[in-house]
Amino acid sequence: MEVELSNASKLQLKSRIVSCLKITSEEPNFAANRWELHKIPILQAKGYSSLECVSPEEIKSRIGQSVQNLANVKKNKFLLQKLFLQEAKHVEITIENRLKEEIIREEEEKIKVIRERRRKNTRQIETNNLLQLFLSFLDSRDSCSRVLSIRMLEKELANRGEKELGPLLKTVQTLSTSYFDKSHKAADKTDLESAKEQLHCAKSNLIESALNIEHLWRELSHLYTDMEKRSPLIQKIPQLAAQHLLDGFCLELLDGDSNVIHLQWVEQVLFQLGKLVEGKRVFVLSVIGVQSSGKSTLLNTMFGIRMRTSVGQCTRGVNMQLLAVEGRPEYDYILLLDTEGTRSPEYHGLAGSERRDNQMATLSILLSDATIIVIPGENDAAVKEILPIVLMAYQGSQLAEENGGRLSPRIFFVYNRIDTKEKHKLDTIIQTLGTSLHEAFSQVQNMTGNSSNLKSESPFANFNLTSTDSSRSDVCILGNVNKQTKPPGDVPDEEYGKELIQFREHIHQRVTAVEGGQMWKSRSIGEFSSYIKNVWKCICSANFTFTFVTVMEHAMFDKLDLEYKKIERKLTEAYEKSFKKVKQEMIKSTEEKKTSVPFKDFEGKFLSELHLTVKELDKDVNNVVKKKGQEKWELQFKNMWNRNKNDQDFNWRLKLKNAFDRLFNYESRVEEYKKKMRNEINKSFKSSTNSKVEWKCEWNENEKNKKFEEMFKRYLDEAKKEFPTTDVQREIKKVCQNSSVIKTKQIEINWTDNRLILPSLPTGKNKEDKKSSGFHPIEYLKRQFSALLNEKEKEKQNSINMCADFVNDAVNRIAAGMLCYDNSIVSEIIREIDSKLNTYHITENSVVQDMFQYGMVLTVTLMKKVQDQWEKENSVPAKLESNKENLRKNFMMVSNGVAKTQLFASNMADILKEHITPAFENEMVQRTFQGIRNERWLYDARFMQKHIDLHLIDLLERNQLGQVLDCIRNPQTFYADMLHLLIAQKVPNVDEKWQTFRYHLRDAIKKAAAIEVDKKRAQTFVNQLRKEFLDGYLQSETLHSAFRIDCSGEYEDFNIEEKKEFQEACLSKLIEVLEKQEAITNQKDYAEQLSPKVVTHMKKVNDKAALSRCDAYCSMCGSLCIEAANHDTQDRPHDAIHQPEGIGGVNYVGTEELGHMTCHQSYEEDDKFYLNNDLTVSYRYRDYAKIFPGWRNPRINEELPLREYIFATYNNEIAKKYNKKPSTKIPLSYSSRTLTSIKEQLEREIAV
Repeated sequence: MEVELSNASKLQLKSRIVSCLKITSEEPNFAANRWELHKIPILQAKGYSSLECVSPEEIKSRIGQSVQNLANVKKNKFLLQKLFLQEAKHVEITIENRLKEEIIREEEEKIKVIRERRRKNTRQIETNNLLQLFLSFLDSRDSCSRVLSIRMLEKELANRGEKELGPLLKTVQTLSTSYFDKSHKAADKTDLESAKEQLHCAKSNLIESALNIEHLWRELSHLYTDMEKRSPLIQKIPQLAAQHLLDGFCLELLDGDSNVIHLQWVEQVLFQLGKLVEGKRVFVLSVIGVQSSGKSTLLNTMFGIRMRTSVGQCTRGVNMQLLAVEGRPEYDYILLLDTEGTRSPEYHGLAGSERRDNQMATLSILLSDATIIVIPGENDAAVKEILPIVLMAYQGSQLAEENGGRLSPRIFFVYNRIDTKEKHKLDTIIQTLGTSLHEAFSQVQNMTGNSSNLKSESPFANFNLTSTDSSRSDVCILGNVNKQTKPPGDVPDEEYGKELIQFREHIHQRVTAVEGGQMWKSRSIGEFSSYIKNVWKCICSANFTFTFVTVMEHAMFDKLDLEYKKIERKLTEAYEKSFKKVKQEMIKSTEEKKTSVPFKDFEGKFLSELHLTVKELDKDVNNVVKKKGQEKWELQFKNMWNRNKNDQDFNWRLKLKNAFDRLFNYESRVEEYKKKMRNEINKSFKSSTNSKVEWKCEWNENEKNKKFEEMFKRYLDEAKKEFPTTDVQREIKKVCQNSSVIKTKQIEINWTDNRLILPSLPTGKNKEDKKSSGFHPIEYLKRQFSALLNEKEKEKQNSINMCADFVNDAVNRIAAGMLCYDNSIVSEIIREIDSKLNTYHITENSVVQDMFQYGMVLTVTLMKKVQDQWEKENSVPAKLESNKENLRKNFMMVSNGVAKTQLFASNMADILKEHITPAFENEMVQRTFQGIRNERWLYDARFMQKHIDLHLIDLLERNQLGQVLDCIRNPQTFYADMLHLLIAQKVPNVDEKWQTFRYHLRDAIKKAAAIEVDKKRAQTFVNQLRKEFLDGYLQSETLHSAFRIDCSGEYEDFNIEEKKEFQEACLSKLIEVLEKQEAITNQKDYAEQLSPKVVTHMKKVNDKAALSRCDAYCSMCGSLCIEAANHDTQDRPHDAIHQPEGIGGVNYVGTEELGHMTCHQSYEEDDKFYLNNDLTVSYRYRDYAKIFPGWRNPRINEELPLREYIFATYNNEIAKKYNKKPSTKIPLSYSSRTLTSIKEQLEREIAV
């Protein structure tokens, strides 16, 4: 058909198709059909794109109907951003008057009213025609239609803006000229002030009347964040914004009117963008300069984009634009930050204009990897005007590098509108810039009043300021965009474009080059988003430098800590691997009857396996702590590493010793006892020489049971005599009596005193014991600070308190994960106590005596529990006891004359039946643990906090406030419950794993039964079964150990003719057990029952990088410690992100009002508090670490939005629960967010 059509006919066909589609535009599938038009082969072949299928005329018509009277829309229709601007002004007042409580209270009340008005206005704004049109364009599925529609809207807004803003701009220019004339002609003061006021009003009117795409996005952003119940389309707005960026459009980062980052909105958009470009990295390039310096034009030329440059459409605030790049392995996208021109005429003379410029420059430079400073012409004044701003911002980037490890951005200069033909001009510009940089540096040093915040040399010392080779210079000197200013010569200058492309490549090379051992790294969108949050928080603070240093240090410490924990995990994994390998050799030795191999041989192999790995990990730790910005923590982390290595070595040697004893002593002796008893049973009943017995025992059932009980008791008593229960206290006493430390210090431990001499923290508020040892603390060693103590006595008592606390932690830490008692544990504890006494210079005999008494009482109590549990599960008498019923059944079967083949098969089946469930459970515990050990909520307390708070939100949404408050009141129990809940969610699919387990168990049984031998069939079958269990797919130590059976001499009379019968009997009996096992169908119940066992296993493994959270909590506000369980408080004191104290019922003395402040805020204010309802002695928050030994001072300044929301929202309910008065001083920030926004933020942070 195509061949037969003329070109005219083809065009007519296209036209008619489009016309027909337009006629049917009211039909439901009209839009989808029209977008498909370009896929028609005849049209597609002729390049008829989808752009021609979206009916631009129709779009233009719809835009024309909505884009009218923009000034009125901006001022009277777009109410949300208008109210946000009002709020920003009130917030600024609170910052400026941060020490004036009355003003702050007044302003906060005004802000509350504004926020409420904003929420109420959302429904009205949602129906705005222009926003509805814009959303319809954004939500278009077809990218061509979407981009074209938005471009047309941009164009229409620009055209309409030029018409409407032209007169306003002219008014501003007229009034500006008038004011300038009057100020230079010594006009009347009143007249001059009037002219100034008129000019300011005209400028404000111009600003308020401008409307472009950014204002549409602003209104949508507030619509999204302020609307509580969103429609599906409103809920999609952040996703549409992310797609808008991917489509190549700009999006506002810093609100150009309020000069504020709408952080909740920006974080959500970048979160959605991160999902769209998952795994991609960005290079951030910012551009700053005075207004009309040609920044947008430069970017348009350099990257081929379309920044707006018309009246009312110039960059406002800071805009970001995403550009995909190719051929750059270092990054996938360039993220441009186009900054509003500094010193703009519209803002000149208006209040806060200088602060506005400084904030924009600081933000733009701090966020970037490279910054281009654009200077128009040879304007030396422009250079001197902008450089101090740049240097003030650059000062912050140096702080980031020195305290946070993030490299400072590269700074580049672009001069444009220069006559590049005159060589001497280029040299002059370079020289002038060098001088200006030096002068600006000195100026900023004088402005800050503290030159230590800047390096002693200029930060531009490594600049390439050369005019001889433009390809290597950090300064680019350009002419004009066009060759001439008038037609026909006003065409683009090719040299201008070439220079910029060359300069773009130079910027890439300079940033990505390795200098001074420092390598630049690109960032993910998520990392960039987090950095925005930190930087903006600091910019908004009263003391930028102090706040920024603190934030950067915290971020760097967290990063260092994460890297260190990864190395710790590698060490644990190395020990696990070596332990598993050596244990396999132990098992092999027991099977080969090599029982004379000494433990030292296995220990030597174990350590030799680890030697090289530990050396490599030593290097890794050394490299990590020596990174720039991390050196200040080098000693702390090296001490932690050395202590961790010692602890790991000590713990794993004990585990190896335990495994050796269990395999070579306990398990083998249990089997010997069982075999002796089976032999005695066989001898008690006469049997024939073949497999059939010739008679039946005439004892009745009761007589048989009586005989069995007598026999079993005899063997059990013998086992108990050979393996008596360990008297832990007596063993510990022996170690102490032989200890050189105890002897030297002449310590006398009171072994007959059963009272528990355990010091407690001085608090009357704790609801649960500080440690899980079961002690009920009494005040013996530690005393509260008293007004009766002088400073010297206080210092002495504080040392005692801290030492007692560290002794308590040390004993718990050393005992953690121990499987059974060992003398070396006590020796280690004695050494540790002695070390703590030396650390705190405690030499007074009575105190030294008390410390050791205290440590030994703790040790006895903890080790008794450990040993009792171990003996209950592993001792020879206990193991023999657990096999009693199987032995009874054997007794009965032999007495009844059961054939030996059936007897053996039945015994095998009984063993399998007893151990199949524990074996599967052990596999599930192992799989679950391996699955969670890298989960961030396990090793990152802040991340766990987010999960905890999400659970609280779920309870609040189900109106379970009482349960929420109980959870907050009992943090230890709540944390344990949440840990179990999160672990349960990670338990693998139990039905799937059970079916797999059954399949491989059946396969192992079949393989063992298939082995054909003429002699020693029983022992061969058992050995093969154990081999399949351990070396096959199952790798089950539980089953391997359970079938450790010595059959020699018991079944030697099987006849050759019964070979097949034996195989079939064994196979059928074992498979029968397997088939009768009920399937596990309830995943939820099984996972809930399994999770506590996973926690127990986790504690036994004692992986320092995969431990549950410390259960100590702040005695004032109840916030949990953020460190790992059993951490050494000498290296890592307890620390917490403190919540409002009143949320747990703490009140102010006198008023009985709930406390509205966090411990951190009280610390900063140097407040006082009371303990144990004793109002005679007050304590200072600045002494927190002394009053609560083992804790850091509450210096972490991080928000807990949900806890603040709960306190502010349920103030009255909390007061009623604790019989207190509601707080009347709840900060505005506590109620600044909705529950929905907090939930979204938590979900977003968890998903990153």
